[in-house]
Amino acid sequence: MKICEPAVAGTFESSDLFVEVEPSEEFTLKVSSSATQFRDAVELQVRATLDKLAVGNGKWVIADSGALDCIISARVQAAALRGAQQSALNWEELV
Repeated sequence: MKICEPAVAGTFESSDLFVEVEPSEEFTLKVSSSATQFRDAVELQVRATLDKLAVGNGKWVIADSGALDCIISARVQAAALRGAQQSALNWEELV
C-alpha cells in the first residue's frame, strides 16, 4: 500500500489516537504519548499495523492520548486507507 495523499484519522480526545500521514518516498514515524511510559508500546503497535498493511512510505505523526491497542490499529488503518485512496481493507492481510 502506497501513501499518495495527506490523510488523518482519530481525535485528540482522551483514550483516542490522532494519526496524520503525508506522502513521502521514505518512511518516517514520530510518536508522542500523553503517558510517556507507553510511547514505545504505541510505536510497536503502529509499526505492526503498518507492516500488516505493507505500508513502506509516508511521513507519519502519531499523537496518543491513552488509546488501547485496538484503537491504535483502527486509527492507523483508517489513515492508511485514506492516504492510499482505498476504500476497503483486505482483511486477510490483517489476520
